[in-house]
Amino acid sequence: MEFASVFFIELFLPAFIALYYLIGLVRNKKVRNNIRNVFLLILSLVFYAWGGIWQLGLFVCTIAFNYAFGRFIERARINKGRRSSKAVFVIGVAVNVLVLAVFKYYTMIASIVRRTADGDNFFRVLFTFSGAADGVYKLLMPLAISFITFQSIAYLADVYLQKTKASRNVLTFSLFMSLLCQMTQGPIMRYGDLAPQIEERQHSLDMFRRGLRRFCYGLGKKVLIANTVGAAADKIWAFENIADMGSGIAWLGIILYTLQIYYDFSGYTDMAIGIGGMLGFKISENFDYPYTSLSIQEFWRRWHISLSSWFRDYIYIPLGGNRVGKGRLFFNLFIVFLVTGIWHGANLTFILWGLMFALFSIIERAFLGDVLRKNPVKPLNWIYATFVVMMGWVLFRAPSLSSAFAYYGQLFSFKASLQGYTVLSYLNFEVMVAMIAGIILCGPVQRALGKLYKKIEAKPLFLCADGIVQLAILVWSMIMLVSGSYNPSIYGNF
Repeated sequence: MEFASVFFIELFLPAFIALYYLIGLVRNKKVRNNIRNVFLLILSLVFYAWGGIWQLGLFVCTIAFNYAFGRFIERARINKGRRSSKAVFVIGVAVNVLVLAVFKYYTMIASIVRRTADGDNFFRVLFTFSGAADGVYKLLMPLAISFITFQSIAYLADVYLQKTKASRNVLTFSLFMSLLCQMTQGPIMRYGDLAPQIEERQHSLDMFRRGLRRFCYGLGKKVLIANTVGAAADKIWAFENIADMGSGIAWLGIILYTLQIYYDFSGYTDMAIGIGGMLGFKISENFDYPYTSLSIQEFWRRWHISLSSWFRDYIYIPLGGNRVGKGRLFFNLFIVFLVTGIWHGANLTFILWGLMFALFSIIERAFLGDVLRKNPVKPLNWIYATFVVMMGWVLFRAPSLSSAFAYYGQLFSFKASLQGYTVLSYLNFEVMVAMIAGIILCGPVQRALGKLYKKIEAKPLFLCADGIVQLAILVWSMIMLVSGSYNPSIYGNF
């Protein structure tokens, strides 16, 4: 079930919110909170099972396993010491990683082995692999298994490192793992941040209003911008022969995809934070205008913040972080971005995407970072960072390495399409409006007017105008959804 769907917005969410607040009629505070949490858990599991009941069984087993192992880790430390606790922790992490690897990477590995065994050149198979499972049984990947796995590992690590106590409340832990407003695409929450809110949280009209506002704007980002530019981007990326595409169309395709992936994922995050706010939860921010970054290091501090901080806390710092020599520092960055690429998908394009960012992060740590900081012409920094990010999105979007390299060739071919297409073949009024809005609203305006917004956000006139805009976005988005317009979810695949 998608947040940006007619069923969710018109039926599921209103009924869900109404019943949630009807429970507020229960006078006893503790009983009221427990009933609400049970209700949230049931609805969250229904939400998760919407895509297939079989995956609910695996999800419930994952919850039970990590709840038990959190207790085992803590008990092992108390009874047998740190070494025993570490052994239990390693087993718990290994099982989580194994489950992720089986569902996410089995098809790729089996397909490559099968094609190689049939006589195909191994390196050619790697270069052209695009997710096809030729003659191989394709495992259905459970919804959001990557996010769930990382949230589970973070919990076990925090218990092992004694950053948090192992949960003794099955309801609290189950809801931490399954809370619908952050389960399928993040943000990846930490147990120490979310569990206290599950056990006791405050509700207010202002918090509900802000949550509703965030949801409406997130819906607009997803439906009105991401879906509109995404439909045009997909037509370009489906070009029959990339070698005939032409430079102008190739650049349009990557610009559209750059906007699509940001507004798709950040729009989802805004909706998740908004739903959380309406329920009394404070969900972590996941984006901070990443396309305004002046370096690759800054980009990763602003893009998918919960994932970046996960890698920092559970891989980069344990490896030594930046408290080591330059050689080891570069190795640590290499490992972090290698794992980042592997986490995103079972394709060499994702691995090379991660390694590309590793290379630029290492270069910036070595010398380029100082050059960028001292450079007085900051727009040049922005051009550099944005260009590198866009080149990375080519790898992220391409189905295979061969397709990615062919696309790079067209970007810098400086020639027209050999099939008679032009940029205007893919641009209509709606796409142009969405593209212009996407460029304007991806950060420069918000950052420039941030102080002004804080001064006027509580003014009655602004609240009235803002409410009208929210209503317009909601109505327009619903019209688009009812019409059956293009509505993918990019990060839902992870």
